[in-house]
Amino acid sequence: MRRFTRYGSAVTMKMSMKRNVAMFVVAWALSACSLVHPSAPSEPGPPPATKKLTRPDDLAFLRLRPAANSQRGRIIYIGVYGGAVPQWEGARYFIPKDWPPYQKVSGEEALKQIAYHDSLMHVLALEIARLYSDSITVMIKGDSEVVADVARYLYSPGDRLYLIGHSQGAAAAADAAVTLNEARVPIELLVEQEGFLAYDVVPPNVVQAFNFYVPTTFSVCPGRIKLRAEDPTATRISNIAIDDPWGPFSGLCAPHRNIDSDPRVWKAVLEYILESAPRAPEAPHSPANAATKGR
Repeated sequence: MRRFTRYGSAVTMKMSMKRNVAMFVVAWALSACSLVHPSAPSEPGPPPATKKLTRPDDLAFLRLRPAANSQRGRIIYIGVYGGAVPQWEGARYFIPKDWPPYQKVSGEEALKQIAYHDSLMHVLALEIARLYSDSITVMIKGDSEVVADVARYLYSPGDRLYLIGHSQGAAAAADAAVTLNEARVPIELLVEQEGFLAYDVVPPNVVQAFNFYVPTTFSVCPGRIKLRAEDPTATRISNIAIDDPWGPFSGLCAPHRNIDSDPRVWKAVLEYILESAPRAPEAPHSPANAATKGR
């Protein structure tokens, strides 16, 4: 099986070892979280189905349509699921805009349903695809090697790359950013939601990093509360607390899991994407009211 060459990183290996040790401790806590739906929005449709991803060029179909303006590039959006982050042998992908139940939804309430029942990362993918028809939007279930390989494959000079992950997916995105720095691939935005044992130093190829975390004195499933820039002149950091995140879970790790549903997160991220995109959106967009505050 052909694969892209992996750029070695001692930092990435060290963080992966720490996460493997902590995995057993957190697994039971995550299983203790149960679904609860007090005044929950209705289901938008059957749960999304991911597909097997064996190598980066399985996504060649995403590169077929040229950018609307080749000189300005396009948006490349990669979301990374939380939970287990498999290596290439177990990697999966999902294209939110191609999922039939999602094609029937419109309006903010429908987007809130998707965020609540599935993931706010799906909402961002759908909105980007709606606003920028030539954008590439994909969700990945995989480790940092998978994420970095896919990003290198999809990226062309002039594109704007946006990486976002939740929990262990955030850690995978953070580690992938280090690998992409070594490969000289720029990242417009890195978003970590409750990054579980994520590397806390953001490399200088990242223009902006958002770190969304749940403020608490103790957590069985701790996310990073603070990121810092390797080069503060190259990277802006926003560490943003999300109190009592809105979502479907209850139990020990409920806040950690619910942050991936909270509108305060996806609205803030979408606003930044609109502000930093290579051109104006093709469809109308009402500015989101993101009730978040950087620290």
